Amino acid sequence: MEIKEPFVFQADAEIVKRAYNNCNNYIIEYDLSLPKEYCIIYCSSNDLYYPNDETSFNDSIVKKNRFEWYRSRIKYGYKHIFLRDIKKQWYINGVNNILNTPQKLIEFIKQECKGFKIITVGSSAGGFIAVLIGQILDAERIYTFNGQFEIISQLNKKQVRTKDPILYRNKLNNEVLPFYDTCNFIVKPEKIYYFYSNKSKWDIAQNNHIYNININRISFKTSNHGIPFLKSNLLPVLNLSLSELNKLSGKTIHPIAFSLKISGLRETIYGLKPVIIFILKKIYIYILQIVKRLINNEHQP
Repeated sequence: MEIKEPFVFQADAEIVKRAYNNCNNYIIEYDLSLPKEYCIIYCSSNDLYYPNDETSFNDSIVKKNRFEWYRSRIKYGYKHIFLRDIKKQWYINGVNNILNTPQKLIEFIKQECKGFKIITVGSSAGGFIAVLIGQILDAERIYTFNGQFEIISQLNKKQVRTKDPILYRNKLNNEVLPFYDTCNFIVKPEKIYYFYSNKSKWDIAQNNHIYNININRISFKTSNHGIPFLKSNLLPVLNLSLSELNKLSGKTIHPIAFSLKISGLRETIYGLKPVIIFILKKIYIYILQIVKRLINNEHQP
């Protein structure tokens, strides 16, 4: 008897299927003021929309046509390609119904990048595909911010069928299974610049997976997944020279000290504002929950 897979929004919802079938889910733009030298590939993460429901999908994808990194560009890029995986499954189904496998997506990028030096950028799931694209296409530089290096371990999780349905449904697909582990494709580890959080359980595990591979690691004293430093530091980091990047390799840094060094006091204070607001909101919600419990306890007989 055939086992019917459970409905999962990001894989099975009609609104997602329509966007997958009818939208490119990539954008290509040019800076005509620059020489035709660099093509930059920006890869969106699974944080593209949240939660996984029609309201958030409609707001982020249908209405706003959101692509991560759109406002954080490498300044010397002539050609900019922005990618997104609206199924939020590490690009195992590519980006649309034509570029529907990692192989087809990477071949498309290869054609678009002919004659250019390549740089790839991404965080988390975006960092995962940035490494794959960058290594297969011999990128000059690969930025991965807490990107995964393998996703096959996701199959061992109890809720994999409902959390990562595309990974689960392709677990016996020999054409895409090699893409579950970037180590199958890493041939020039020195091109990878891995910014990771050394207090994040998932990122520690991912770092351990490639521990014996000589990539450029920049370790941050934080548990924050995704960008391991203040987001106001992103543009300066993306536009560091190769020698400046190499000086960071192998270092362990506190995010605030890093921000002060790379952006200065004023930008650090500015960058801390959203962090402080987020913390205050969490405290506010926590206090409300306590007050609600106290009120409920008072009304109990």
